[in-house]
Amino acid sequence: MARKQSDQAVRGPQFARNLDWNLLKFFHEIASARSVTRAAQELNRKQPALSLALRRLEERLGVTLCHRGPTGFELTEEGRILAERCQEFAGAIREIPARLSDVKAEIRGHLRVMLVSNLVAPALDEALAAFHARYPAVELIVEVAAWTEVVNSLIQHRIDVGISPSRVKRAELAYLHLFTEIHRPYCGRPHPLFGKSVADPAALAGEAFVLTGADEGDELTQFRLEHGLGRNIAGMSDHLEEARRLAALGVGLCFLPEGYAQAEVDAGRLWPLLAGANVPRNDIFIVTDPQSPAHTARDLFIAEVVGLTKPGEGMH
Repeated sequence: MARKQSDQAVRGPQFARNLDWNLLKFFHEIASARSVTRAAQELNRKQPALSLALRRLEERLGVTLCHRGPTGFELTEEGRILAERCQEFAGAIREIPARLSDVKAEIRGHLRVMLVSNLVAPALDEALAAFHARYPAVELIVEVAAWTEVVNSLIQHRIDVGISPSRVKRAELAYLHLFTEIHRPYCGRPHPLFGKSVADPAALAGEAFVLTGADEGDELTQFRLEHGLGRNIAGMSDHLEEARRLAALGVGLCFLPEGYAQAEVDAGRLWPLLAGANVPRNDIFIVTDPQSPAHTARDLFIAEVVGLTKPGEGMH
């Protein structure tokens, strides 16, 4: 009866959880040294302690693992099988430091990112650079599309990460605030207002504007309508770079993201007409679909973004 209970303990689901794994380590040393005495010397332990560990392991397994006597040390068949297993365990354990150091190279695959056009976002650049440095084997695939296409691509699982403003947050998606994009009206050097500053947005109501069409955010549209801007249309382009080109040529005023326009301002080709804080702002989000299949590269990229997110910002 006692042997039957021991067999049940060996084969039961709690065996690995209840086993003292040090016993396997000690047995591995004993089997490798083919002597309890030499194993004790290698481990800098007392021989009785190792003998007791061997006896405990044999009792736990319900088998005899070795014979010791005048003829010397000899493993039983059960002892030989266990010694081979312990050798495999020891090899796997020795590989752990190398495996951990190579973890960057082991993260492979693709990370598909879709973002709205002409996004100037230092935080995004920093996250992408840090992600690539950590996981250089992951191929980054970046596409540009309107915000509606970004959302649709996420829902259809055609991309892993979307980066865009959000007019309406969908309950099934997760939104991580990346940064707030500031928009100002700019004019080109040929325009009569170049070099001048306006305090009241309504003072620009009579001016001709270049509009950015479907890519214009709700906050900007609301701001324009509130102050009567854009009723006189001089040009229009859904492509921000072409709208900027028209503004630089003096065709009309154009609302542009501050970061995107800065290089042209520094070069003297564009001029910001509205100073101060009374300008439209557009929140840009990292958008993901929590219901999409598990994706290690995506989760690691989000971790990079979270690490750069300021206190108070986060998922919505």
